[in-house]
Amino acid sequence: MHTPILIAFGANIAPETNLAQGIARLHALAGVRAISTVYRTRALADPERPETDPQPDFLNGALRLAGAWDPWELRTLLKSLEQELGRNHQAPGWRPRPLDLDIALMGSLRLETPILTIPDPDIPNRSFLALPLAELAPKLIHPVLGRSLTALSTGFAAPEETMRPDPQATARLRAILPL
Repeated sequence: MHTPILIAFGANIAPETNLAQGIARLHALAGVRAISTVYRTRALADPERPETDPQPDFLNGALRLAGAWDPWELRTLLKSLEQELGRNHQAPGWRPRPLDLDIALMGSLRLETPILTIPDPDIPNRSFLALPLAELAPKLIHPVLGRSLTALSTGFAAPEETMRPDPQATARLRAILPL
């Protein structure tokens, strides 16, 4: 059995279209094995400029890849897919984006560099990461915190007005995968 590779995804510029295109392309190149429930999530405010106009909602979720990957090669692939769909990596953070693909977990791998940290340090703090990841790999132990993804996800209240499941988006994205 391969190490679970979990990718967090999101988009808030034409999210239905861009996520479908990005995930279809990722599936063709890397073999997507499962897609979590997709959540409609209120965009986080820029902590440096909280007074700025709110962004459109995101569609967020997670997916599991097949096979084994080098983290640097996988990061390069994900960033190139983002760029193909119009993501400007030179723009400051906290901006709307057509596609965001991040390595959330690669089994028990721990990696911390200025440009890549695995596991994603925001997993225990953000429901839009914790809940989809726990759905895909509930028993996977977070390599830093030593707790299962299920245990980490139970710390979040049920989705509410800031985050709610989107059954239609979930069905459309899951339809990309062969039965």
